[in-house]
Amino acid sequence: LRRLDHFRREGVSNLSHDLRSPLTATAACLETLELRFAAQAARDDGRRLLDMALRNTRNAARLVRSLGDLAQLDEPQFALRLEQLDVAELLGDIALRFAPRASAQGVRLWAEAPGDPPARAELDIELFERAVANLVDNALKFCPAGGEIALAARRVDGQVQVSVRDSGSGIAEGEQPHLFDRFYQSRQSVAPATGEGGKG
Repeated sequence: LRRLDHFRREGVSNLSHDLRSPLTATAACLETLELRFAAQAARDDGRRLLDMALRNTRNAARLVRSLGDLAQLDEPQFALRLEQLDVAELLGDIALRFAPRASAQGVRLWAEAPGDPPARAELDIELFERAVANLVDNALKFCPAGGEIALAARRVDGQVQVSVRDSGSGIAEGEQPHLFDRFYQSRQSVAPATGEGGKG
């Protein structure tokens, strides 16, 4: 069973690695065509098809990258790279990264200012940023124009509590027990803000 599990992880990791290059090259070609078509009104039909192809290629690339990350996290020898920092400051950086997209969608996105005492914690910055970015990305998919998303980190009973709150449609109570099931997706709602799907 251990050999089979190792083979599975290695296979997923190799597949992810092998698929990244052609997807990156395809996306680059499509982006070049997009620039060429931008100023040509006669190319409107082609540009719509191009937009769809580019969007799907980017989604496939994100999925392939996620599979590679998942294989890495499943490795028995995987270890967190812990650093101590003020979590509230890190949330501020994440909010800035998503600010242009939030503004384009008419959504107010902000991070609460660092408090006193600071919300310091020891964490793996890369993985923490990815986790919070996934939550913000999901919130933006479901938050309608005029909505809001708030990030906060507070000290509570000697620990740091992190929250990502939004005014979107929420998750049905019956779906909540499955929140941490791998690849689970609620099928009772769609993302009205963007029409994008996800990977669960």
